[in-house]
Parts: sequence; structure tokens; C-alpha cells
Amino acid sequence: MADGQGHGGSALKAGDYKLEKFAMYSLINGSTIDLSNMFRYIEVYEDIFSPYITAKLYIEDASNFPERFPIVGQEKIELSFKSDINSLPLVELVFRVYKLDGQQISETGKTQTYVLHLMSEAGYFNFSEYCGYALNGSVTEMVKTILHKHFPSSVWKDKVEVEDSSDNYSFVLPRSFTPLKAISWLTSKAYSKTGVDYSPYLFYETLDGHKFKSISKIIEDGSRTPIKYVYTQANIPLLEGEKENLGFNSVLPSRYHKIQKIEEMSRFDAASNIMNGVVSSNLVVHDLMRKEFRKSELFERDVFDTMKKLGSETHFRDSDPESSRVMEKGAAYYYLPTTPYTVHSKYNPIVDNTQVESLFLKRNYHMNSFLTQRIMIQVFGDSRRRVGDIVSISVPKPQSDVMYQYDRDDKNISGEYMITSIKHSISGSYSCKYELSRNCMGV
Repeated sequence: MADGQGHGGSALKAGDYKLEKFAMYSLINGSTIDLSNMFRYIEVYEDIFSPYITAKLYIEDASNFPERFPIVGQEKIELSFKSDINSLPLVELVFRVYKLDGQQISETGKTQTYVLHLMSEAGYFNFSEYCGYALNGSVTEMVKTILHKHFPSSVWKDKVEVEDSSDNYSFVLPRSFTPLKAISWLTSKAYSKTGVDYSPYLFYETLDGHKFKSISKIIEDGSRTPIKYVYTQANIPLLEGEKENLGFNSVLPSRYHKIQKIEEMSRFDAASNIMNGVVSSNLVVHDLMRKEFRKSELFERDVFDTMKKLGSETHFRDSDPESSRVMEKGAAYYYLPTTPYTVHSKYNPIVDNTQVESLFLKRNYHMNSFLTQRIMIQVFGDSRRRVGDIVSISVPKPQSDVMYQYDRDDKNISGEYMITSIKHSISGSYSCKYELSRNCMGV
């Protein structure tokens, strides 16, 4: 029975969730197990760099199902859950079991625990499919073609969100490429714009399905309604009446916006930024057909003002009196042998097969700067959250006079980040652990 705020129970406890369905089906003999009273906990993983989601299911078993069922790696698991708020939609997932390990037999010898490793159907079917055919046109259309050709409709029907790309290629996909490997390879060549506002594409899977979008589009979409999270001392709760003062409107209680744990994984690495072309870089292309070489350069200052970004400041500042020793020389060096032959005629107007040269330094810069600053936070579970969402976190300045400061947020850590990975953990309660990343400095 819902309470006055739409919660599923009359008194919503932090981390409450609704488990609608949790069952395992044998595709060999048609047997079914209800897992809702057997599982100790399940962890579901999303990653913005992974084309499929995975999970680990921890089982406590007194019936020896690995033998009796049996569990052999050809099982389907269906899971439906959500945070216990009536207005939130169910998350409905289908996994395939691909591995069992971690068996531990109890001291009495009558029960055992083990771990089932799961992956989405896209990942499962991917390993039995191979390409070996030609495609032409935009990368967006190629991605759609590959998904429809190799996967059942349950993987892609109404579950794929794409951003149209402006490229125009003609490629032969090798027979050794699995579908998802082919899509990853194609994604590295996609673009909507080629100038200073170029932004690389990513292909990944969330709990809702697959996304094929540029980093700038992900930031743009997520920045419309960033989710707010606040860090306070462990013994200081967020009260319901503080929602408006904190500047967010949420169907979840305020305590769901309190950061339970926070860990900074990286803030900056100046040496890596210099070596990996985030500060500056140059490219030498050796044209094997024309027997010539070409040079090009890229400096962070050339693209920083126009790029969609999270954070406010560059990685390397011109105000450093010795900055020219690093920046002006193109600190990162790349060599690219190429044979720029393109299949082009009046019947096949493919013009972009040589774009890898013009996009090389730009993509390298964006992908290496994407994870400049990373932090990990743990919060009460919110089943709406996905990788690619933008969150705004507030962390007070760690200084003795913070109460007397007009601006109490520490800009080194506070600000907007993209969720680049999520671990959804369901056991007695539901929690989420987010890896948050931003692509430039906060101060």
C-alpha cells in the first residue's frame, strides 16, 4: 500500500526495492527455479565503454541445483525490479548464465554457496556470430544493420538509441570480427562534425538497451536535468525539508541524494596528459602509395573553448612561464602508415575512407581526456540511473572555517560529472555505486 508520497510501503526505508520477478529457466529441459528466496545478492554492472551489461549472482543453495537442475551455462535469467516508489517503472532484464565458480560447501555439508556469472543476450550471442561482408554509408546505418543481422529482435527492437552520424564510408568487415567488435571498430570512425567541435562516439549498453551517441551529445542530453548528490558527515542526515534549499526536485526522499561513501580515484596526472596527447600532440603520416609524409598538430587550447565538457579549466595552463617547453613542441608523437585508397565513383560516392588521418589526433585527445578526474560514490539505490547520466555533487571545503565561507563547495571535487559505470547491488537493500568522470579540471 502506497503512502502519501507514492512510496510502495507505508514507511519507506532507505534502500527499499520491489522485486517483481527473479527466475532461472533451463533451455535444455524446460525447468524453472524461483531465485527470489535463494539469492544472497546480485550485482549488475553497466559501463559506458562496454557493449553489453554483466552481472554476478551469489546463490545460497540447499538443493544442489548445479546437479539437479542442472546448471550448465545454457540458462536464461529474468529479473524485474525497481526502487520502491510507485511512480518509477520496472527495470526488466534478461541475462544468460555463462559461468559458475566460487563454490563453497558449508561445514555441515548440507548447503553450498556459488556465483553465477551473467551477461546480457547481446554479449551472449555475440560470441557465436561473425561478420565477413561489405557495408557502406554512415556508421549509424552500419550499426543498425549489424544489430539487425546478427541478433534477435529482443536485443534491438525499441531498445536502441542512436545519434545520426554525418560520415560516409565503404568498408569490408573481416570474417574474424564478431558483431560487437565490428561495431566498436566502426564507432572509432564515426563523427557528426569534423572541425574543432568534433566529438567521438561511444557504443554501450544500459539497463534500457544500447546507445550509439557522441560524448558531446551525451553531455548535452544529461545536462538538461542533472541529478544532485550531497556529501555530509556520516552522522548528519539530509532532511525532507532541505530539498528546495539544495536545489533539486526528486520523487525520492532527500536521503537518497546523500552520498554514503566517496572515494577519489584520480584528480589529474600531468605526466600522462603530456605523454598521451591531452596537452599537445603531433602526427606524422607515411603515405605508402604516394611515397610522401604529412604532418599535423593538435593543441588543447585549439579545441577547449568549443568542446562540450564537464569541469571548467584546461589540463595545462598558459600562465606557467615554462608552458611553451611542453605545449609548443607537440608533446605526444604518433606515426601512422597509410594507404589512402577509397572506393569512389559516380555510382559509389564514398569519400571518407581516409578520414582516419584527419580525426586521429582529435579522437586521441578526447578519449584520453575523458577520464581526467574520477571519483566513486555510493548512494541508496535509484533504479532510474544509467551510465551517461550527468550528476552534480556537492562536497564542502575540508577546512576549519568552512562555516564562514560564502561558497562552501570544494571546487576540486564538487561539480558536474558523467556516470561512466554503475554497480547496482541488490540484497537486503538496494544500493548503487557510481564511477563519476569529467573531462577537465574543476579549478
